[in-house]
Amino acid sequence: MAKSKAESPTAQRPSVLANRASSGIQKKQKKQKLSRAQRLRQQKGMERAEAVLDQLEIKKAKSITRSKIVKARRGDWEELNKKSSAFAALQQDEEDEDEDDDAMTDTVTQSKENPITFSSTGLHPGGIPAVADPAPIDEDDQIT
Repeated sequence: MAKSKAESPTAQRPSVLANRASSGIQKKQKKQKLSRAQRLRQQKGMERAEAVLDQLEIKKAKSITRSKIVKARRGDWEELNKKSSAFAALQQDEEDEDEDDDAMTDTVTQSKENPITFSSTGLHPGGIPAVADPAPIDEDDQIT
């Protein structure tokens, strides 16, 4: 009959290192009582640490409330933007239809009444605006 490893007596034997779990190198512990100054210094440090922790908790709480406010505003803005974008899209569609109608009538009437020239628009053929020539320099204005 063959025995499995789980049934073998070696698996039930306690670990050799179990007794030595805390047998590493350790710092010596002080046996003497703290002096009055040392004790006061330690207490003062503990009080400061508590005060710092309290301040940190207050800061965290304020930060959480600020983030909640920001998230609430974001939700409001998203709803508002959705509504306004829907209205803007409708208005844009209506304006596009109106502009198409107006543009067709404007181009026909404008071409018949007065044709567009470069001098009337103030642009050169390259699209650069026309600039007036500088005034001539007067000899009396020069300082010698």
